[in-house]
This record gives sequence, structure tokens and C-alpha cells, in this order.
Amino acid sequence: MTIRPLAAATAAGTALLTMLATLCLSPAAEALPPTTRTVKDASEADKAYDITQVTLRAAPKANRPAIVLVKHARQVKSGDVIEAWFDLDGDKVPDIHVSGNAFSEFTVYKAKSFTKDGKDISDQDIVRVAMAGTTSKIRFFPAKAGSPVSFAVAVKSSGSEQPASTDDWAPATEKFTKPVLAAPLT
Repeated sequence: MTIRPLAAATAAGTALLTMLATLCLSPAAEALPPTTRTVKDASEADKAYDITQVTLRAAPKANRPAIVLVKHARQVKSGDVIEAWFDLDGDKVPDIHVSGNAFSEFTVYKAKSFTKDGKDISDQDIVRVAMAGTTSKIRFFPAKAGSPVSFAVAVKSSGSEQPASTDDWAPATEKFTKPVLAAPLT
């Protein structure tokens, strides 16, 4: 049998290109998450402070905040509470928890789970909360949180004098949204 060098090299090159294309284009190759994501939540009249939509938006620059906009079915009033848990590493376990009452202050914690908070890190200015009109705006500063590549959130709204059955979660009880890019990669 005669081996033709050009034919053998062509076949080997074709096999190598096919293997590389398969590896690079396979679903296992992770794409970066999007820079924005919106999660719609059904209107529920029995909820104390009904969430209708949550939008996550990446920070436009490394030193600027990423934004979580929470839309509600009604205007904010005294006694309304907004809480958000951030997953910064994709493990579906909360890393940061922020809780704020309408027309009052908010507190930021390192989180251990949805029910256990760790150290109070409010003084590190990682997260800020503002509630006005029908919107709660949560500003998240990725650079102050170790510059994660992406983040996901779970949001809960409630009334301070209301039973737990009137709490509203988005996207679902103790579940995170799909991630978005935290800030531009440099």
C-alpha cells in the first residue's frame, strides 16, 4: 500500500478542523450571559406588594452599578418591604442579601442561605435600594463585590404587618433568575 503524503496531511487537517469546530461550537462551550434580562410576574391581587416585573441590567462600566428594577402593581406605601438575594458565582446559593423598608434605611448582608444572613456589610456600599412610585431600584456595584462575571437575583416583596402568605417572589419562591453579565469584561 502506498501512502500519499499530501492526502494523509489533508485528511489529518480535516479531522483536526472537525474536532476543533465540534469543541468550539458544542453546547458545552459557555457563552457569556446577556447584558439585560426581564422576568415578568403575574399580577396577584392577594399579594401585599405585588411584583409584576424584574429587569436586570449589567453595569455600563466597571465603576458603575448594575441595576435591578422591580416593578410593582401599585405605588409604594409605608410598611412595604423589598428584599433581594444575589447569586454571584452561579451556585444557586445566595451570596448577598439586601433588605429595605419603604421610606427608611436598608441593610446589606453576606448571605449563607435564603433564611440565614452572615456579616452586615452595609458600610461597604455594595448595594443601594430606592423605592418610589411603582418601582424599586436596586443598584449593585460589582467592583465592590469582587468583580463577578455575572449575577442573578431572587426578589421578595412584602408588607411589614402582613402575613407571610401575602409575600410575593420573583421569579419564584427562593429561586434565582437566569444570570446577566455584571459589568463589561476588560
